[in-house]
Amino acid sequence: MLNIKNLKITLDEELSKDRNVIIIPHMGIDFDAIGSAIGLSLIATKYKKESFILVDDPIHKIDPGVKIIIDESIEKLGTNYINKNKYLENTKENELIILTDVNKSNLICLEKEDLKDKDIIIIDHHNEDINTFNTEKKYNDIHVSSASEIVTKLLCTLKIKYKEDIANYLLAGIYLDTKRFSQNISSDTMKLISKLLENGADLNKVTDFFSEDIASDQRILELISHATVSSYSIATVIGDIGNEYTKEEIAKAADYLLKYRIDAGFAIGSTSLEDNTVSISARSKGKIDVGKVMQQLGGGGNIYSGATKLENTTPTDANKMLQKVIRPNFYIDN
Repeated sequence: MLNIKNLKITLDEELSKDRNVIIIPHMGIDFDAIGSAIGLSLIATKYKKESFILVDDPIHKIDPGVKIIIDESIEKLGTNYINKNKYLENTKENELIILTDVNKSNLICLEKEDLKDKDIIIIDHHNEDINTFNTEKKYNDIHVSSASEIVTKLLCTLKIKYKEDIANYLLAGIYLDTKRFSQNISSDTMKLISKLLENGADLNKVTDFFSEDIASDQRILELISHATVSSYSIATVIGDIGNEYTKEEIAKAADYLLKYRIDAGFAIGSTSLEDNTVSISARSKGKIDVGKVMQQLGGGGNIYSGATKLENTTPTDANKMLQKVIRPNFYIDN
């Protein structure tokens, strides 16, 4: 596994070659995925390489704040975006693939076969499993707050200057994955946050990205009203059968649960009634490794944050599956 200096050397080598760069964040793109992707696009530009960020989420399912960042980056920075179909129509043998905020084949919009024989670099902070891409060019540190923190550190290491817009997008990624600077913050994280502020990041602008839509906020609060707490200090909320939620609403409901005196929270809800798809988002205060819990259900994550998607099921049945895999042994010895 690469350290930051070796990652710099790897990028020097790979970006010196004559080819395009495809940056792939996870499906259900969030602030960390988009912030780190835009930062990596800037790095590719500095090496005089054309890059494309692959986003294939339906527009109506993208968080409004993330959509603002995407639109701004196109207008202000000239960032290139491509969807799955366009990518498959124009893919080239020698292109470089960079996965950011993800390391698993089942969490991106492409099939594993689509990336066969491609050069792949991974930049991530989530636990690995059998779905993790097999590549030696991997920087995956589960102890850092976010992919955006890694990319910020990489920009510093490469001594690449960046505009205040990119500073805002990277700060938004860190802001999201540290639960608004309340969790998983190290001294290195604070130094990099300071560096982003020195480069023009505006915390007021960043928090504006997270402004809630009233109707969506009401749906999240409605979800929270169903919370139950187990004897293990684990809270669970289950969306009503027949109600459809966005992945972001379910994630925010899980975030909200951590306001209470619990060790971890799980939010469950249908994200597609047509396909009977249910999403689970998990959050922890650090005593329970929710990433490992989600791995048991085909997903992943890290100590503080995890998620999975289940097909052909209901929220009630998904909760039954969840309760079967939650065990006291997921608690972390302190």
